[in-house]
Amino acid sequence: MKSFRPLVLFVLLAAPLLGCSQKITVCPIPAILNDTAQVTFFRPGTTPDLANELYTVSLDRAESDCVYNNTTQVVRASLDLTFRATRAPSTAAASYSVPYFVVVHEGSRIYAKQAYSLNFTFAPGAATSVIKQAPNQTRIKIANGKLPWNYQLLAGFQMTDEQIAYTKAKSRYQQ
Repeated sequence: MKSFRPLVLFVLLAAPLLGCSQKITVCPIPAILNDTAQVTFFRPGTTPDLANELYTVSLDRAESDCVYNNTTQVVRASLDLTFRATRAPSTAAASYSVPYFVVVHEGSRIYAKQAYSLNFTFAPGAATSVIKQAPNQTRIKIANGKLPWNYQLLAGFQMTDEQIAYTKAKSRYQQ
């Protein structure tokens, strides 16, 4: 009777993958690269200092959805990202563009990296702006013996060395 349990478990886990193309509940795992989850921009011509911060943007949430075609071994994954931009209160409206990336990887192997721009606006008088963005759908060819959840969609901001140093200096995670 004990040898029967693993077979039942295997059938239950494999059943969703038996169809040709279907929405699945266990997609490539969405994640945010912690070291690049927040970026600060400074007033032009100033030094990186708290008093010179123009605005800060954080990547707060990453969610994914996907469709897997087991005939072609291809998963089409979408990623929904939520960003939050903050600034000191100002009566002026302002529009900005911030570079970010999405990487497809499995363990230490990176399969693809795509660069994007997050465009957003602060309304007059607003100190916060919440932005939702869905980058282009990602197509992943699943290797033999792998499943969609063996892969990860990792997002973060494309940062300068100066921004990385500033973020690390004010981070609660010190090395």
